[in-house]
Amino acid sequence: MHYSDLRSKRVLVTGASSGIGAATAELFAAQGAYVGVHYFRTADGAEATLGKVLSHADGCLLRADMRDESQVREMVAAFARLAGGIDVLVNNAGTLIDRVDIEQMPLAFYEDVFATNVRSAFLATREAFPHLKVSKGCIVNVGSVAGHHGGGGGSGVYAAAKAAVHTLTIAMAKEFGPYRIRANCVVPGLIETRFHEQFSTPQRRQKIADETPLGRNGTAEDVAKAILFLASHQAAGFITGEYLAVNGGLYMRM
Repeated sequence: MHYSDLRSKRVLVTGASSGIGAATAELFAAQGAYVGVHYFRTADGAEATLGKVLSHADGCLLRADMRDESQVREMVAAFARLAGGIDVLVNNAGTLIDRVDIEQMPLAFYEDVFATNVRSAFLATREAFPHLKVSKGCIVNVGSVAGHHGGGGGSGVYAAAKAAVHTLTIAMAKEFGPYRIRANCVVPGLIETRFHEQFSTPQRRQKIADETPLGRNGTAEDVAKAILFLASHQAAGFITGEYLAVNGGLYMRM
């Protein structure tokens, strides 16, 4: 898998200390891109990701709480300054935080879920937009299959937040299209990462694998490859406002 047009592109990946973000950062670097490895709390994971990035190409480490407007502004500006601009923004930062039923959910928790998953993508995109206008770049957001089926077991508000990311992607594509900026979304199913090790039991993960037409759960690399495809103008230059399901056929749509 090689997309020649990604060589020397300046790619900012949020939430790149583990899982999908880490795999995405490494695959972009393998294409010869300059990669910004963003993290918030997991410094050791981010440093490990940067080490893999630097084994292929150049890159930098960036820290910010993606819920905080000023920190996101400073982080995006720092990346653009170090890289000389921005060609690709991957809005991957986000998490379930915890499983909490709606009837028991404090308002502060609800707001934190939306801030972590939706506000983060909004702030990063808004700050990157002036640079993307210059480069005629692209945005890839990371949603979730939960945004289609409503989640389960205390993940309903997370599902709603990811549904908002899906719809925000369409809005971005419409608004940014005249600037030749593409915006798309990947929609992972159950991906075997630290996220599901934390929030899903082994029994549940096995049950979903057994129900999946391709007979397994996904890997971080499966999703990262889809992100690279959408980021490449060579491969996906006439695709915008779409979401690409990466779930082994578990949830199909008409």
